[in-house]
Amino acid sequence: MVYKPYFKIWTGWLLLSCLLLFSGLYANPSPNRVIIIGTKHNGNKMLTVKSMYNAINRINPDLILMELDSTIITNCSINKVWGAQTAEWLGIWKNPIEYRAVRKYQKKNKQVCISPFDVFIPNRKTYIAYHQAMEKSHQETLSKVYQQGLMNNSESAEYEKYSEINNAFMQLLDSSLIQMNRSTLTDTIENILYKEKHFIRRLTLQNPALQPFGNWYNAQLDFWDERSAAMNKKIWDQLNANSNKTIVIITGLLHKAEIENFLQKKEMVDLCKLITLESALSNPPVPDF
Repeated sequence: MVYKPYFKIWTGWLLLSCLLLFSGLYANPSPNRVIIIGTKHNGNKMLTVKSMYNAINRINPDLILMELDSTIITNCSINKVWGAQTAEWLGIWKNPIEYRAVRKYQKKNKQVCISPFDVFIPNRKTYIAYHQAMEKSHQETLSKVYQQGLMNNSESAEYEKYSEINNAFMQLLDSSLIQMNRSTLTDTIENILYKEKHFIRRLTLQNPALQPFGNWYNAQLDFWDERSAAMNKKIWDQLNANSNKTIVIITGLLHKAEIENFLQKKEMVDLCKLITLESALSNPPVPDF
């Protein structure tokens, strides 16, 4: 009877210690290892389905996030489409190289989960074709306005800088996956996006020859920002739902800089640790056992 209080105190401390131990394990999850792969969707001579597959295979991710929507990926897998591979081989259906590489990777690694992080865009192919045609026409008109001397001196100088970095970016789209994903190119992309959101927008709205593109250009930039915010939110959801995983994010090069900036915010430190593609391929993560 004399020892009961001491027994209660001892068992109480034991219970508290266990609670503290388990709460410590779950309160501070280990950050995920995140590798962003910026890509050119239709590839080039060096960026092929094989080179993309080899990069993913070397990294050996637990989760792959793709710039696709939930109509294409469900239940951790790319939806099967009958005859897709035959149509791709015949050149009838030109699916993005990352789509084909990830599909191939999951066939051999069934445990990997694939998740979409893009927004749903109705009639996506029509939407892309329309905007590509508008961008081409807009760029051609910009060039004519410059060549015809319809810009003032400061506008001409700024346009020359924009053209220089834009041309450099276009040339690098014909390089390898490693070259595409170097930090210097990410800086170039940030510079291009900044100029397009500010200088090119202002020029398009104010120059009479470019004003016919004004509504389209404004809407395009606004949708880009809305889409980027939605994509980052979906990426955050996946990072928050996982811990100590190797996660590959595959996206078009123009989205890469904004995703990187989002993941480098101080509030993301507990959720992810960014690893460059070059580093990941040189030192692939050791799988957990």
